Amino acid sequence: MSPNADSPEQEPKPLSVFAILAYSIANLGYGMFFALNNAILPLFLQRYTQDARILGLMGSTHSFEGAIIQPIVGSASDRLRTRYGRRRPFMLVAVPISALFLLLTPAASHLPGAVRLVVIIACIFLFTVSFNIAADPYQALMPDITPTQQRGRVSGIAMFVLVLGQATLVQLSIPLAAKFFLTAVVMCITTAITCLVVREKQLPPEDNLNTGALRVPRTGLANHFAELGIALSSLKTLHQAGLALAGLFFAGVGIGAIFPFLTVFVKTITKCTDQQAQTMFLYLMLGTALGVLPFGWLADRIGAKRVLMIGLGMLAIAAFFGLRVNTLSQITILMWLAGFGNAAQSAASYPLLTQLVPSREVGFFTGLQSTALSIATPLTGLITGELVNKGGYRSIFAVCAVSLIVALIVLSRIDLSIAKAEIRTRDREQGRGGSVEESGSSSRENIFGKPI
Repeated sequence: MSPNADSPEQEPKPLSVFAILAYSIANLGYGMFFALNNAILPLFLQRYTQDARILGLMGSTHSFEGAIIQPIVGSASDRLRTRYGRRRPFMLVAVPISALFLLLTPAASHLPGAVRLVVIIACIFLFTVSFNIAADPYQALMPDITPTQQRGRVSGIAMFVLVLGQATLVQLSIPLAAKFFLTAVVMCITTAITCLVVREKQLPPEDNLNTGALRVPRTGLANHFAELGIALSSLKTLHQAGLALAGLFFAGVGIGAIFPFLTVFVKTITKCTDQQAQTMFLYLMLGTALGVLPFGWLADRIGAKRVLMIGLGMLAIAAFFGLRVNTLSQITILMWLAGFGNAAQSAASYPLLTQLVPSREVGFFTGLQSTALSIATPLTGLITGELVNKGGYRSIFAVCAVSLIVALIVLSRIDLSIAKAEIRTRDREQGRGGSVEESGSSSRENIFGKPI
């Protein structure tokens, strides 16, 4: 993929199929990471603790410290200028660190009982933090290299590859400890492929940060926090983006109530084996895999907001059904329904967010999205874990249903026409004359780069 020679204020050219696959291949390893956290890690931890609060906290892909770290990482990736680009350096450094602690986690299970659980939790914390430092810049790379009208389809393909990684890891009949090793290796290989093949758009070096009347020199740690403060000031203008972040926060609460406990719920309710419980998670992933490409295409046709609302609505219905299921066959139907809902929200949520913010600040808002999840996921893990300890695993579906309904109410208030006006206002605040969404080509093209 050749560097895009367009100016930073212009839309990138539509990606070819090869370019989309080159970007998406990293998601094969990241999908394995998500499956490891959500489906395998709770079963692994059950050998050392029965406390549902610990299972909920450790079985999520976000933790509290991300609320502070991720906006800083996102803002830094927006401003970074290196010969390797602004997003890829984070991936190249953080993924091997995450892989290292993935390998150390099962090794820690051989320590004496007094320190074993503490070291395992420390390793989980460290591989989660380092993974998210890489994941947000990777996600922000997509709108950097993809035009607005193609993002739903590119997100759909990337999510399909991610789900393929999830399904592969869950389906493999190998010891749980071996899945940690496999995830670490595949993450490193697929990240390296994406970073080698994908070429980021070449941005001009900036000696000063344009903030309208104020120009801040690009030197020193103090300046970095000044840049972060400037990015935070965008929240005063971009109210529609704020609504999206709030809606995604409540959606994160709902989904986060389910995933860390899903395989344990199945095993507890049906008395099945570990592998059967992982198979139920596999059905969820298969539903997501089958739905994510059509929903990604649909997001480009009818709008990401509508598709996101459809997906969260399906997940809310599935959550209500979860209050009644008792057998593996009933849970199978539930997993397929939830899978299609998860496909719709996965394909549409990030493309919607990118439509509500200026392209030059997309990394920062990607970090804020992770901030919302970094607060929502551990918080709901603690709350739901306490409810599980007292009332059983069905409480996870009640928390999920209520949270998703709130998310739907908040997201329904987003108005894209107001968002465009807010982006123009933000441009004027920073002394700029236009945005990606306003200055890009008006022609629509498909993933093969041909007009439609």
